[in-house]
Amino acid sequence: MTSTPQDLLTESSTPTDQAVTLPGSGSGLEPSRVLVVEPHPTLRTVLVQRLRQDGHLTAAVGRAVEALEVCQDQSPDLLVSAEILEQSSALRLAGQLRCPVIVLTARSGAEPVVGLLEDGADDVLRKPFGLEELAARCRTLLKRGHSGLQERVTVGPLEVHLLLRQVTLRDKPVELSPREFALLCALLMPPGLVRSRQELLRMAWPPFSGGPRSVDTQVLTLRRKLEQAGLGEGGGITTVRQRGYRFSLDNLPSS
Repeated sequence: MTSTPQDLLTESSTPTDQAVTLPGSGSGLEPSRVLVVEPHPTLRTVLVQRLRQDGHLTAAVGRAVEALEVCQDQSPDLLVSAEILEQSSALRLAGQLRCPVIVLTARSGAEPVVGLLEDGADDVLRKPFGLEELAARCRTLLKRGHSGLQERVTVGPLEVHLLLRQVTLRDKPVELSPREFALLCALLMPPGLVRSRQELLRMAWPPFSGGPRSVDTQVLTLRRKLEQAGLGEGGGITTVRQRGYRFSLDNLPSS
């Protein structure tokens, strides 16, 4: 029988015509319970598979009503949800489930992100996003609970605002495309670490898109923009032969 996204709701596969419940907690240390609510079936499956790699007990449904059914007995530790749902929304669903939420939005610009955060979202990711970025944000939020996520990364004169997706160099804005921003974040987490092209694809590209040449092209444009902003030759990004790329503090100018 062909598997469906609902088959991933529990650790073992369950027929799709039977009710499925999110695994509850017992005694001792147990994995976190993460509920994914995403109408697109392919993306839903990919998200579940990635989060399960981190050991989370991950459920996946396409509608808010299904999420409420899955969580009748116990709320999840974290909700990862598309912003707009059939007859509901990610924020409304999080309020009903009484759990933190990472909202996946397709809207562009800073205002929607700010609005979602002010309205109660614990974190916001703009589509398209990299799977590794989502996984990292899930780990951070589960670890910190409601204490808040890291909002900024500062490396020398460069400051990256993660939630608003804004970059400044010596307090002056640097305009980057969503893909360039995701690529920069991948290179900065942490700075100095060599990232292969395949790693950068997983971290900064949506599933099933892009290739090694796409990485090279985006690195080239990112370098040019950082150079033009005044970050020095190569924009702080160095090529490590036969290995990939890294963001090098050695390339940063002193002033």
